[in-house]
Amino acid sequence: MSPLVDIVTIGTELILGRVADVNAAWLAGRVVAVGGRVRRIVTVRDDPADIVAAVSSAAARGATHIITTGGLGPTPDDLTVETVARMMGRGVVVDEGLVTHFRHKLRLAEDAEIGPAMRKVATVPVRAAAGPNLAGWGHCITADYSGITLFILPGPPKEVEGLFPLYIEPVLRGGGA
Repeated sequence: MSPLVDIVTIGTELILGRVADVNAAWLAGRVVAVGGRVRRIVTVRDDPADIVAAVSSAAARGATHIITTGGLGPTPDDLTVETVARMMGRGVVVDEGLVTHFRHKLRLAEDAEIGPAMRKVATVPVRAAAGPNLAGWGHCITADYSGITLFILPGPPKEVEGLFPLYIEPVLRGGGA
């Protein structure tokens, strides 16, 4: 059976027309190219209630996979990780593998402290996997949400385009976790 994929792009800047949503079209094309069926694309504000409504609705409508973009950064309006974790009934943790990856990218000593902004970027829901981004700072978070595979991606298009073939494509093709 083909993966049934819903795409949720997150960002008030998208809703207000300040930034064009190129991620939705690009992801839809890639999902179809690897054999998936895109069922719905939704764009929501950086608002916890809107994020929960969009992801919960996708799950209730029978998606087998949900891809979100946006809200993984260090700023106060980057709420996706915390919101999705709460929705799944989980807490959040700092992924030490990502912290190590950031130290390496910043050429810091192994025991060097990273600032609160980078620690926020390294935060993931409990029992989620984080795949580092070799070309940027955002990463791919993969979580099981009631039997649905949830992929949480950063918002910058170049990062989405770099992460998709590494972490999402193998799963949609049936060869990944």
